[in-house]
Amino acid sequence: IMSGLLTVALAAVLAAEGTATPPHLVMILQDDLGWYDTAIHNPANLDVTGNITALAQAGVVLSCHYVHYWCSPTRRSFLTGRLPVHHGEVLSPENAAGDDIDLRWSLISQKLKGAGYKSYWSGKGHVGFASMAHMPLQRGFDGFTGFLPGMEDHWSALRWRDNVPYPNPNLTKTESYSATVYGEYALGTVSAHDPSVPLFLYLPWQCVHDPHQAPAAWPNQTSDAEVYRGMLWATDVYVGQLVDLLHTKAMYDNTLIVYSADNGGINGGNNYPLRGQKATNWEGGMRATAFVSGGLIPASLHGTTNNNRFHIVDWYPTFCRLAGVDGRDDAPVAPLPVDPSNPNKDVYQGNLSWPGVDGVDIWAMLINPTAYNTTSAHPTLVLTREVILAGQYKLVVGEVGAVHAGRGFGPWKSGWQTAQRANASDSNGYGYWVVPGEDGVPPQTCGLVNHGPCTTTDCSMSTQDYASTTFMPCLFDLGTDLREQHDLSKTNPAVLSALWGQLNTTWLASYRSRSPASLLGTCNATCANAHWGSLGLPEGRHAGGCLGGGCGGPICGVPACENDPDAL
Repeated sequence: IMSGLLTVALAAVLAAEGTATPPHLVMILQDDLGWYDTAIHNPANLDVTGNITALAQAGVVLSCHYVHYWCSPTRRSFLTGRLPVHHGEVLSPENAAGDDIDLRWSLISQKLKGAGYKSYWSGKGHVGFASMAHMPLQRGFDGFTGFLPGMEDHWSALRWRDNVPYPNPNLTKTESYSATVYGEYALGTVSAHDPSVPLFLYLPWQCVHDPHQAPAAWPNQTSDAEVYRGMLWATDVYVGQLVDLLHTKAMYDNTLIVYSADNGGINGGNNYPLRGQKATNWEGGMRATAFVSGGLIPASLHGTTNNNRFHIVDWYPTFCRLAGVDGRDDAPVAPLPVDPSNPNKDVYQGNLSWPGVDGVDIWAMLINPTAYNTTSAHPTLVLTREVILAGQYKLVVGEVGAVHAGRGFGPWKSGWQTAQRANASDSNGYGYWVVPGEDGVPPQTCGLVNHGPCTTTDCSMSTQDYASTTFMPCLFDLGTDLREQHDLSKTNPAVLSALWGQLNTTWLASYRSRSPASLLGTCNATCANAHWGSLGLPEGRHAGGCLGGGCGGPICGVPACENDPDAL
């Protein structure tokens, strides 16, 4: 009832303003951004994030906005409104051919299309594109430019435009830089857009994901830290231009802009004062720099901070509510209840069912925050297979970095970064790592309790057998211990047991995509890769992020391969 009243209230506001147009929606996702990387939390970086920071100050900073600890699950969560437990925590494969979002689900773009929106995607994919049916134009988007896998060179001339590869070797180094390509596409889209038609712009920047490569216009290329800052600056310039254009087009006053990191920072990124980094279960891996802005945010809230607990899945039902469409996406057959006594039970009965939307409509909590408490949206929230939040408590029962050998996620990075470089000559970032027992950080009685200070040249998994290190469960009170330094598991065994049980029970309803073969189409990797290669995307290309067996194109439902006799 309350949701309906708020929808009516929004419609009344729009009518009073002389427009029945649902609000324009802009989602900006910054890749691998650290908590301390923008002037939102670190004034020293105002020179490279001035536009982003100004936009945040003209809106509401979200101090407790969660994402997954790495790229793909966060992106799938935004597009589907489902938590990673319901689509998987895996990184979509670098050859892009993953069926990682069930084709029977409606993406947010498809929901918005039902309300008359024109939707555009400019930037990174990395959500799995096994078939042509997974491509953006088949999923409610009216235009797409970007790349499909998880990483590529920032000057790559091998990108996609709509449904086909778009190689353009004639671009200059400035023209082909990732932020330039995606920023210009976004500006062109808005410039050509009819303001009377609602717009959804999804802008997932490639920056600041490695490889660290700053645009040629950035004057200081002398160190990795400066290159990293140049990458941030490149996107910041376009954020400023996008906001200016929305004003020029008289669209800004009817626009909601959401900005978020996709996970914590890594390499050049800094998550101070939070613990950990990307690919860890600590707050530095999953509490994202985020804010809302645009003309839809009341002026009385400008410059404020909202401390309510939100998750990126919440934008799916919130966008739906603002657009005036149903935010549910349920299966025709409801899942069965989980049975802890039968952990192998398939609650989805094969292909009969699937999990619904996990997100919560948070609009009222954004515009009237004092009427809600910090856990109103999510009293309990399962972030990963090893992490559950309940009330003020956070339970961590494992560390994902301990099972990813060779990725550079050594458990010493379960520590804390400082706000400053180790010394003036440090060229690898502006925060060095402190582990438990050093520099005033208390020794830990939980987590990877057997590890000590990093004493080797390479503290990655490839040089030390961290996989065999014992992980003891950690229980923290985030209300008083945001840095996760004081374990409460020994003094609160009942809380530990209850939350661990709830985490395990929730995971009994885990789900991975089961797209029916009839929706995938004919699958033939050999034919598909040859087809995409003939259009300019070379097979087996590694430098651009595509690994063995293909160059990042769909392998199912490719029109040129539908009648191939060797199809699977």
